[in-house]
Amino acid sequence: MDSRFVLRKQPNVFSALAAGFKTLGNHLYLLIFPLALDLFLLFAPRYTVSSLVTSFLAQLNPLAEGSEELKQLWAELSASLSTFFQSYSLSSALRSYPLGVPSLLSSRVFMENPYGKLPEIALSTGGNALIFLLLFGIVGAILGALNFYVCSLPTYKEAGKQNAKTKLKPIASLLLLPVLFWAALITIAIPVSLVVSGLSMLHPFLGLLAYFFAAMALISMFLPAIFAPHAVLVLNLNLWQSISASMRLMRPYYSATSLFVILAVLVSYLTNLLWQSPGTDSPMIYIGIFGHALVSSALLIASIHYFLRVLELNQEHELAQQAPESSL
Repeated sequence: MDSRFVLRKQPNVFSALAAGFKTLGNHLYLLIFPLALDLFLLFAPRYTVSSLVTSFLAQLNPLAEGSEELKQLWAELSASLSTFFQSYSLSSALRSYPLGVPSLLSSRVFMENPYGKLPEIALSTGGNALIFLLLFGIVGAILGALNFYVCSLPTYKEAGKQNAKTKLKPIASLLLLPVLFWAALITIAIPVSLVVSGLSMLHPFLGLLAYFFAAMALISMFLPAIFAPHAVLVLNLNLWQSISASMRLMRPYYSATSLFVILAVLVSYLTNLLWQSPGTDSPMIYIGIFGHALVSSALLIASIHYFLRVLELNQEHELAQQAPESSL
């Protein structure tokens, strides 16, 4: 029998999702990080840059000498940006990407909680704004790495048996993930945007078509790498090795992995519609915060279950390939 024809058993996506919720139900302390972050955002002062943005827009004003239509468009855009940044807080950067503590309130702009208006700290200089943005981003990355590590403990029990030095190594690698993510995003987004914009100038349909194919190509390319943080933790690899390992491990299970990601995104999106419905000045926001923390943490834990199952299936497949050879 040729080992190349040994079929791969596919991971059960629904079992992984169910295991995530079951694990969280037995370890509710895993909700500490997302609950603490949202409660901090709900009660902490708002670090705003509204005056800085307003001043910047007033100085920019590149369309002042344009046509009336362009002037109106610029005025509407400036008003929208001013309104957004009037209530936007730099503390939202505590929710780092792509690996961070799940947060319901980080994407919302508000100035009130159930007990009244929040204190505001206005940052009027670009230097101060950049310092606070970097500070919140660094703290958010650290909290995100710690939250991911803590959520893995009930599922990947080997992590809890490691010594302190061994535990710090994967956490340190996870801290580099946001840096690599934003660097890759900027590097890819700039040329893709230029190509899409150029085709859109020729014809809007060409721009839409280019955007669609670019999005599909990027998703197909990077979807197998979505489990790189899991490879860092479970396989004790550095960041570059974990990306390669994630793509190698997940590619044979691309269909199941795609289904898992789609279902996780769908569950998160549909439940967020419910959690986002109460205003921040309503007592019901506490239910939204708890519900969001519950679902988001369960999905994160489910991803760890899924990754461990893929590792098991890969090991079984390798043994099945070796069996025919050993019998010859």
